[in-house]
Amino acid sequence: MAAPGWWSAPWEADDDNDPDAGWASVPDADGEAWPESAGAASLDDDAILKPLEAQFGQVRSRVRVRDLAEVFTHQREVDAMLDQIPDAFDGLDVKFLEPSCGSGNFLTEILRRKLRLVTKAACVSKEHYEHRLLRALASIYGVDISPENIAEARGRMAHVVLEHYQTDANTVEPTVGFLNAAALILGDNVVVGDTLNAADQVELCDWRPAPSGFFQRVWSRSLVPIEERDLFWAERVQDAEPVHYSALVAGIALVKPKRRTTRSSQ
Repeated sequence: MAAPGWWSAPWEADDDNDPDAGWASVPDADGEAWPESAGAASLDDDAILKPLEAQFGQVRSRVRVRDLAEVFTHQREVDAMLDQIPDAFDGLDVKFLEPSCGSGNFLTEILRRKLRLVTKAACVSKEHYEHRLLRALASIYGVDISPENIAEARGRMAHVVLEHYQTDANTVEPTVGFLNAAALILGDNVVVGDTLNAADQVELCDWRPAPSGFFQRVWSRSLVPIEERDLFWAERVQDAEPVHYSALVAGIALVKPKRRTTRSSQ
């Protein structure tokens, strides 16, 4: 499917930097490009969420809803709004940012629509398939002032990814590297922050996909308008060279940039 005309990828189709180019049906250690489990894969959301630190609770209370003046968007309205931009879902790496994401009503539907571009039938190997799933997840960002909302949004997005994997590739067991990478992406893309009063302190990671299952991470305070960036604003390249998704978690404690504390108006 062609990417939307108003968006262009930072690579040319089929060139050396195209993450979808050059894939071959290369056998894994067991001699199979698509190794299958004995039965249908059986996972729950914790398969992705356990690698995340248990920072936030999952309890929704009327007091919290009142204090944060939360407004919940019905699925009908979510669908109606996203239906206005159908071509935004023609490109796997088109980025979305929800600056007040709540518990993830828009994030989960955006993810579902993106995952329609990822099918086992169109991928030559499990590695190719998992990389495309992670690219879809890595292109979606959400910020909210409520830690409880962020925890819930992450959980719902994890459920959408696993549900797609189990439905579309139901005899294939996800790799540990995939599950850990998905947890890492959710932890860095869906974050607590105040986009109204402290957007300059919201730091997000740009997951730049590369061929053969790799990503290169670049951090920036991307919510700050260009004209408001001062001398101290700068992108920071975390990975000098692209890293395979299965190894993203292994080196995270050594090279992840230290984040500034985000102010909250709560």
